[in-house]
Amino acid sequence: MMSHTPVMLNESLEIFEGRTLSLFFDATLGAGGFAKALLRAHPEVKTYFGCDRDPSALELSRENLREFEGRVELIYANFCDVRQILEERGVKEVDGFFLI
Repeated sequence: MMSHTPVMLNESLEIFEGRTLSLFFDATLGAGGFAKALLRAHPEVKTYFGCDRDPSALELSRENLREFEGRVELIYANFCDVRQILEERGVKEVDGFFLI
């Protein structure tokens, strides 16, 4: 399993401090480093959508996020399709987005 620590991880997590997150959309999932940190910091997240266009990145994130199985949905798509992705899942509201 490959470990990945994103650049500016703490600064990115600070954006969501003090907020309750139930549904989260990560448009640049990569290897899942930010996702893992956010899910640990916010155990209340029920659904975490992780989107990436790189199949190998999605496979890495599947391994890196195994402990959150059942709460994370990995999506092979371009983040510019976010509206369609959410509509297909019947999602009308998201508590947080990550686009970096």
